[in-house]
Amino acid sequence: MSLLAPIASRYPQLVNTNDDCFNPKASVAFPATARGAEGDHPYIRPSPQIDSRAPCPGLNTLANHGYIPRSGRNIPFVLLVRAIMEVYNVSLALALMLTIPGFLLYAQFRLNWKSIGPSGAWSVPVLSYTLTLSALASFGPGLKIAHRASLVHPDYPSEKPEMSMVHGLLSADSSLTGSDEERGYFTLHDLASLRVSRESSPSDKLDTIHEQVALGESSLTWLIFAKHVSATGSPGIPLSYLEQWFGDERIPDWWTRPTETIGLIQARKLAQQVQEEMELIRKGKNIRE
Repeated sequence: MSLLAPIASRYPQLVNTNDDCFNPKASVAFPATARGAEGDHPYIRPSPQIDSRAPCPGLNTLANHGYIPRSGRNIPFVLLVRAIMEVYNVSLALALMLTIPGFLLYAQFRLNWKSIGPSGAWSVPVLSYTLTLSALASFGPGLKIAHRASLVHPDYPSEKPEMSMVHGLLSADSSLTGSDEERGYFTLHDLASLRVSRESSPSDKLDTIHEQVALGESSLTWLIFAKHVSATGSPGIPLSYLEQWFGDERIPDWWTRPTETIGLIQARKLAQQVQEEMELIRKGKNIRE
């Protein structure tokens, strides 16, 4: 049973434990035809003129697959926490840490009217507290989540990935020079090297808060997508995953969510490991984990 089941019993309009978000199969991606045939959450490319998106592939993927409103607008807090937990298999503590800052900084209260009674004869005010994804794209002084030196977004407010940066990310794969079986995987060293490259310009130097945000993003990318590579005996992220995740902002074909729940401490330790690898790279020590 999900950890959010008690909330579901009290607020069924916010948490429906019978929907696909609580079905483990809903976190497994299939080719487009099979995905639709399975009744899963199909990928639908967003409309730039209509839909709202953030500079975050994780949130945009949830919207593009319908785990949260596809419009990217008016997203309830509990719905977003539930989607992050169920799709990416992260703990409640980590899901809350990922969600609360965005809501505190960007969510808005909305007053709506709900019809009740026979044939909706009466209307009552309903106060909601929701988030719109595009709000997360804002740059500026103070507490802003969006930051410079992003892996696939430019240094200004952006709601979609810059494809030239996606191609640059994919070409940063050091395994391209390896054996046939080794090629096509992104190592943790590659991820750290890319972060160093993105932050190499003085104008892209991150403050402490945004440095931790960027490290957290790298940590979660690795923990969600890394898999064992038989040729090397070490983990790596398939380039096909990164291409679809960062480029299309979709659940990669044939990816399955992590079998073990990703916890807050685990994510923090991996972020620290990425930071240490970055320091070694900056010092010219080409050491790989």
